[in-house]
Amino acid sequence: MRWPRAALLPLLGLLALAAGCSSPESRFEAAGALRLRGDAKGALAAYQALLAGLGEGPLIPEQAAVRLKALRAAGDVAYLELGDYGGAIAYYRRIISLEPGGEAALSARAVIGDILRDRFQDRLAAIAQWADVAASDAPQAPHFQLKVAREYLELGNTEQARLEARALRERWPTSPEADEAQLLTGQAWAIDKRTEEALGAFQALLDRHPAPGVAARALEGEAHLYALRGRFNRALELYALALPIHPNPEAIRTNIEAVRRRREAAKTATPGDRNEAFDYGRQKSTTREITP
Repeated sequence: MRWPRAALLPLLGLLALAAGCSSPESRFEAAGALRLRGDAKGALAAYQALLAGLGEGPLIPEQAAVRLKALRAAGDVAYLELGDYGGAIAYYRRIISLEPGGEAALSARAVIGDILRDRFQDRLAAIAQWADVAASDAPQAPHFQLKVAREYLELGNTEQARLEARALRERWPTSPEADEAQLLTGQAWAIDKRTEEALGAFQALLDRHPAPGVAARALEGEAHLYALRGRFNRALELYALALPIHPNPEAIRTNIEAVRRRREAAKTATPGDRNEAFDYGRQKSTTREITP
């Protein structure tokens, strides 16, 4: 039976509309709509069905792009909304296997690192993920090099922290992260009780004329070291310089009051009583920065 041309046109339109509704892009949007409605489990199931339909093999560019977006969305739902951290890592790792070295893969590595550190307390594994991002030519590479250096400092590996900080300064010498790396270097020396090296590192940072907040933390680091040496007036001078530009001025005020109390105690202490004169440093800063 031959259909009249006038009857075929509406039928063809309906078929095209049906095909469009079941396209990978449309199915991706439908899964996203479920997520927006708060149906995280339904959204994940929809993403899984879409990924199963697309398969593992090569795809045309448009479908390959949808697959990457669906993997990222599935990983995000598993991580952020369902608390399935292992499942999320599996989706992110699949992105890496499909597009090694690509922007999507670098972003996936960054999130994997966060999950490994924050949810599995595996900082060394997190460092390995961030180091791959830092080794790339991506614009965010300096940021992740700084994360690597900070993580080593948190682990107490001050020598490796300084090495990573130096690598950052050498590769991106004019970046804001280079100033943060120099600050971290001073902090690492201070933790090792290498006062002269720490003071030198903080002063080298100040000589670079960094952003006010970074300069304030360098001044704070110097002030802390001078206070530990009993040079209270110098410490107070440095704290006063840091106070108006510090990101946490209340912590600086607390330190100033503590140094003043130490200075008064030192005036009235029994000669030779070092314990009384140097009974300081028990009040910790309320910031999350590592205090030298």
